[in-house]
Amino acid sequence: MSIFSITGRLGSDSELRETQKGTKVCQFSVAEDRGWGERKETVWVKCAVFGDRAEKLAPLLTKGKMVEAWGEISASAFKGKDGNPRASLDLRVSEVKLHGGGKRDSDEPVADRGRATRADDISDDIPF
Repeated sequence: MSIFSITGRLGSDSELRETQKGTKVCQFSVAEDRGWGERKETVWVKCAVFGDRAEKLAPLLTKGKMVEAWGEISASAFKGKDGNPRASLDLRVSEVKLHGGGKRDSDEPVADRGRATRADDISDDIPF
């Protein structure tokens, strides 16, 4: 398995869902800008965190938040609404590092800012 990492800002608040089997899934999209000026382009990666950690991370993953995410990457092809071929990068997240920013940054516990957060390290004693 190869590990992929991305650093960027969240394009919207994360969404917490549940699979048909009852597994929690936190989904969010990270935008990474490359280049500058007229050559600037944005790469979007759809990310997903599973299990108990999904429910605990969801309130922290808000629009504009700067994050680093690591995990296993996959790509898929599909047709857009216009009928043209499109591609998607999907990341099954194993680790997340929060860097601050976003619309609810002041609600985040100070101890969690900038700390590498293994999704498995989030314990029940964190107050969220």
